[in-house]
Amino acid sequence: MSSPSGDKYLLHPTQDAMPKTADVVVIGGGPTGAAAVWAMERARPGLRTLLIEREERLGAGSSLASLENYRTCWPNIPIMKQMQRSVAVLHNADAYLGEGAAQSIHLKEQGYLFLAMGESHAEALKKDVARLHAIGLRHIEYLDAGEVGSRYPALRDVVVAAKWDPTAGWMDSNALIHAFVRAAPNARVLLGVTSTQIRTQGGRVVGVRTPLGDIDAPVVILAAGAWAPLIARESGIALPIILRPRQSFTTGYRHTSFGSDWPMLIGEPPAPHVRPEAGEGAIFGWEYHWHSKWAPELEPNPEHDAVREPSDALNRLKDPRFPSLTLALMARQFRHGEGEGFNDPRYLRGLYHNIGYYVYRDETAAYTVQPDGTRLPYESERAIICPHPDVPGLILSVAHVGHGVMTSPAAGELAAAYALGLPLPDPDYAAFSLDVPYVDYDAPVL
Repeated sequence: MSSPSGDKYLLHPTQDAMPKTADVVVIGGGPTGAAAVWAMERARPGLRTLLIEREERLGAGSSLASLENYRTCWPNIPIMKQMQRSVAVLHNADAYLGEGAAQSIHLKEQGYLFLAMGESHAEALKKDVARLHAIGLRHIEYLDAGEVGSRYPALRDVVVAAKWDPTAGWMDSNALIHAFVRAAPNARVLLGVTSTQIRTQGGRVVGVRTPLGDIDAPVVILAAGAWAPLIARESGIALPIILRPRQSFTTGYRHTSFGSDWPMLIGEPPAPHVRPEAGEGAIFGWEYHWHSKWAPELEPNPEHDAVREPSDALNRLKDPRFPSLTLALMARQFRHGEGEGFNDPRYLRGLYHNIGYYVYRDETAAYTVQPDGTRLPYESERAIICPHPDVPGLILSVAHVGHGVMTSPAAGELAAAYALGLPLPDPDYAAFSLDVPYVDYDAPVL
């Protein structure tokens, strides 16, 4: 079946309509897969790329639970540079993605405001800003209580300090995905291809296998998000990643003192966060530790509070308490009494509870080495974007830890460089390789 766009998009393609060859196949129709398609054709016009997505539309995976945000205040240098490049593309979307892209992605650069309600966290934010200034991010500000209160009077009585990132905001991530694909005129997109395996011969990639036949290609980019480990395993390839369900929720209500022009607000640890959403709504998130007890049949990975492989029944993994817990945490931090602010029951009426996955490096790909030689695993924020060390022709773009939307332009360019044998866009991007287990300041930060 062909879409109204003609041969570019094929939904549930027939065997006769299936392409037989491509220069590069990209598996995964989320932001990083779409960005790789864009970046490859930009670097090499006329390249025959094929994007394969298991769902019936692009951006139907973990992107659905994304808050669609972006920011520049990253303390580790590889991600900081990746984000600077991505922001440059987003700020100049028409130049990079074609006329009309800027209007479609609809950037709302209203900033990120990291809040301290006590002196100890205020000191931590001050150290954060000093680090960010030291690596060149001079636009990040430390705000004392008076400055916070003058800018946001509703916070005057609860906030003692804040870290402010003015080059931050949110966008329409689905529009961004489609803008990437539109900007690659020679790319074709196959939708509703429920199974894709990576074919190898003599140890190197020769293409992919689908239920409707094989497609020959010398290079495959695996950018399938949470489905990447399953695709890899079924292809006889190991990936050192883990999956953790990630929840958010959207409401149709927002209290009046939290205006539509406000920034993203991030509370004290465990960092509940919220931003205005279209109309009079809001969207909430929290780095909430999901517990494997909710679905023990999914082969939980208790060591990481995660699951080993994705599930088609992802909605079953929602914790029904999550919205109430998040709002209670927000109300406590903001000192909202009953019926006030985030403690208003109208937030719980007609909300939409979202769920996706965060995908991380596992303990074999993120660790420090102790003086006695033992490895100490840690939770890394770095994606894996590099050639697979054991399978020539396979390029990985996985484990984006929830930052796949905001870093997608730079991630796509890096995957494209590896796929096409080009120099790295920045030498510091080498830190996204599997053989780099640690970089400084690589720790969980919202």
